[in-house]
Amino acid sequence: MPIILTTQAYCKMLLHAAKYPHCAVNGLLVAEKVKEKKKDSHSAPVLCVDCVPLFHGTLALAPMLEVALTLIDTWCKENRYVIAGYYQANERTKDFRPNQVAEKVAARISENFSEAAIVMVDNSRLTISCFEPIVLIYDHHENKWKARDVNTDCFEDWYEAQKITSALLEGRSYENLIDFDNHLDDLRNDWTNPVINKSVLDLC
Repeated sequence: MPIILTTQAYCKMLLHAAKYPHCAVNGLLVAEKVKEKKKDSHSAPVLCVDCVPLFHGTLALAPMLEVALTLIDTWCKENRYVIAGYYQANERTKDFRPNQVAEKVAARISENFSEAAIVMVDNSRLTISCFEPIVLIYDHHENKWKARDVNTDCFEDWYEAQKITSALLEGRSYENLIDFDNHLDDLRNDWTNPVINKSVLDLC
């Protein structure tokens, strides 16, 4: 089933890309855990309620990624979440195809969550107003990652997501965003980003 992005998940992906405009950035998408359904029942879309910013700059450091995945997986279990996808913004503008790193991490996520998706941020279209969705969503079909059309239906509430993302970019909230790199530099830095989460909630 296709993923749907909440305002919080979309905002934090774009803030991560905005904080490090000259770097590649990546992170994980998390969804609320739902009970297993019968195979023949109609399953609802996967609602990605949040994202966890991982790294900026060098994205392929396997030991650090393992540490991050272990910690985030534990946090997900404590909060009844599941890692449901992976996002990335590439270093070069107009380069928004998943690379080997994206596909490897997504394949790893797929081992535990078969409907995992890759979300690529098109940073060439990142502006303060963000009038249209600037992400591409790739689903796994027949052993390949295939892009699907992204429209407002890919969001829980596109109008709200656009309005709040624009307000947070204008207010330079990305300066407060913490990714896992920042956490490793100083363990007091909280990668769950309660400050950003509160800002989103206050604007809803």
